[in-house]
Amino acid sequence: MNRMIIAFIHLDCNKLINMRQGRSCYMATLGNNGFILYCSLFLAGYLVHGTTPYDYSATIECLKQPLDPQYGGGLIANPCFDKGIEAWKVDGHVKIETRESGGNKFLVAYNRTTPYSVSQSFHLKEGLYYAFSAWVQLSEGSDIVVAMIYDTDEKTVTTVGSVIAKSGCWSMIKGGLTVDHNAPSVLHFQSNNTKSELMVDSVSLKEFTKHEWQENRLKNTEKVRKRTLRVNVSNKDGNKIGGAKIKIQQRKLQFVIGCATPSSILMSESYQKWFVSRFTTAVFDNEMKWYYVEGLKGHENYSTPDAMLKFFEDHGIDVRGHNILWGADNIQRWLKKLPPRQFLSESIRRMGSVMSRYAGKLVAWDVVNENLHHPLFEERLGKNASAIFYKIASSLDSRATMFLNEFNTLEHPGDMVSIPSKYVQKLQEIKAFPGNEELVIGIGLQGHFDSHPNIPYVRAVFDVLGETKMPIWLTELNVKPCSNQAYYLEEIMREAFAHPAVKGMMIWIGWKPDRCNEMCLLNYKLENSPSGDVVDKLFAEWKTTNLTGVTDKEGSFEVKVFHGDYDVTVYNPNTGANVTKEVQVYDDKSETLDVSISL
Repeated sequence: MNRMIIAFIHLDCNKLINMRQGRSCYMATLGNNGFILYCSLFLAGYLVHGTTPYDYSATIECLKQPLDPQYGGGLIANPCFDKGIEAWKVDGHVKIETRESGGNKFLVAYNRTTPYSVSQSFHLKEGLYYAFSAWVQLSEGSDIVVAMIYDTDEKTVTTVGSVIAKSGCWSMIKGGLTVDHNAPSVLHFQSNNTKSELMVDSVSLKEFTKHEWQENRLKNTEKVRKRTLRVNVSNKDGNKIGGAKIKIQQRKLQFVIGCATPSSILMSESYQKWFVSRFTTAVFDNEMKWYYVEGLKGHENYSTPDAMLKFFEDHGIDVRGHNILWGADNIQRWLKKLPPRQFLSESIRRMGSVMSRYAGKLVAWDVVNENLHHPLFEERLGKNASAIFYKIASSLDSRATMFLNEFNTLEHPGDMVSIPSKYVQKLQEIKAFPGNEELVIGIGLQGHFDSHPNIPYVRAVFDVLGETKMPIWLTELNVKPCSNQAYYLEEIMREAFAHPAVKGMMIWIGWKPDRCNEMCLLNYKLENSPSGDVVDKLFAEWKTTNLTGVTDKEGSFEVKVFHGDYDVTVYNPNTGANVTKEVQVYDDKSETLDVSISL
């Protein structure tokens, strides 16, 4: 391409980026050959050149105007509807048109007699990662709007994202997908509220190669999990010492990586050694649950969880409390039969029993487990039941983080019961209850993945839930048995570790001497499985060990290390003096941590 064409491209891109009051909706054609130019776009504070940076931004607020389409729309033609309904088609029994409000054009699907509205076709490719986003609104009421991809070859439908849409403001859908074969595909939007007009704007579907996706993840890992440590060495008189030898050894990673275990850990010394040499946090499979400690009313037995907790305390391992209350069908028969007033009384008694016993000894509690899928307490006691229980729990153990713990929010986009916006809605309901406004509620995403985890959707969910500013943990991470189980486990763990909103993950293996549950990290001989090898590989990769260096003439040595607890040893070869100092390199948003050591 000669200089004249390059200059033309640069000028044309500048014009396009400034179109529509700054909205990045673009598709430029050069010459008669139909050559398509994708311009450099200003996204999330930086220009995109070469490998496109992934856009981590998301919005959980309902806005008066939609934001620009991410990546300028990516594969989507006419993403902002500047060209009317060009490239979009009627989907089902519906009429479509474009309208304008406040200078913003958008599409409206009206006179709908089916949930469907509008669609656009394109060709998806195997091996690529697709990031999706769009903005939607309803003319009346509220309802879930779902974005789906229809595979016209396989005749299958994949949910790529959803949101609770409202009238009077715009809500953002963010999601993604991968496909296992090349296929002509159709994107369409649907809402069961057919009485309402469905409005759509700022649609985007951006493709990333596997290399681009992983490169973005690696760069973000460096950005959010590391910090520069600068060791400044001087003598007792304050004179700087050049040539001093530095050794940096990490004792603990700040990011939490833990594991579940049943009571079998009390029976095997070899299993104990395997566990404590790896994990900083533990969670019990069933041993702390209500039905386990009180199968018969009034007959509590805490001997097993007591023994398990003592073991982990003796080895300096934190414990998550799983769980206080759970409305699933496997609750005790005697509890199911109680009238509401007595049911409430017993629930509060249970909270007092388990929490007073372990208060101050646990780092977290799953307060009302899976209450989106199992809203028994709301059904029996009223809509504020969970909010009241979280308030009680926070007063009984103020040191621990109280978690919402739910399944399918992360792993199954098609489960409308626990989509991210419903999770946010429940979180906001609990925090809106008097006394809960300042309560930190951990976002517990269980993460029981099937044999085809949707990695782009995983990242998108982290983006969305990260906007709550509450800490996210994967609380029960496993992958169902399949030929790629270890690979998928690694991909999910890397996604979690690279995302700034995620603070920890608990692997859910349930090992026993004669068997394990769906995912085994080790066999009955306590030998690592391929998935166990993945965990060990990541532990080694995310740990700064045996790092050595020498101070410069200014008496300083600096290096970028993972956030965590360190022993920093300084040795002066001229005098033979040496000092070891414990240092915490945590993420406090500053670039460099200066540590001064005097010899």
